[in-house]
Amino acid sequence: MQANKLTLYSNWAGLIISGSKTKVTGSLNASPSKDQNGLTPSEALEHQLKNNILVQNQATNYITPSSPFFYLGVTLTMNLNWNHQHRHMDENLKQKPDALEGSYASPRQTLNILRTAIIPSLAYAFTVTPCSYLDMGKWDAMIGRVIKSKHNLWRSTLTAMIREDVDGFKLGAPYHLRGIPQALSSSTRNKPRRPF
Repeated sequence: MQANKLTLYSNWAGLIISGSKTKVTGSLNASPSKDQNGLTPSEALEHQLKNNILVQNQATNYITPSSPFFYLGVTLTMNLNWNHQHRHMDENLKQKPDALEGSYASPRQTLNILRTAIIPSLAYAFTVTPCSYLDMGKWDAMIGRVIKSKHNLWRSTLTAMIREDVDGFKLGAPYHLRGIPQALSSSTRNKPRRPF
């Protein structure tokens, strides 16, 4: 069993594993709707796994297949329901720009914070999270709202006016989020050029 291997390795290496942070889940997709005991696949799985998997004599936490869990900065579920991750990205993108809009950061500092912190934190999940153009348009509008507010522009100001191309008398705001997934996928296909 894999949990026993984890225990043996961690004991050998002198590592301490937190039982409260260790989670176990699964999925019984090819099972009948009810087994011989009258349990659904989800109930049968819970019966098999809950408090039965031990790591360093600590019971692991059982998570139902439809429950979201946070792993490496992304909210996942065993049934690949991405609505939880989209909701997490919405909340994250609402909270950070709202705090930035209410801060004393100058318009130029706001652009730099958006470019170097907020957009990369959102784009981090693009490699594993399927997002629609509608989602990206919504997030783009949230970022544009902050930029317009910090520059004392009307909300009805054309978004093209705040985009890059500082030489063309635009504000130099980060470009559309819609281009980020394509840039990420092309960067994984092409070898980066050396700067020297």
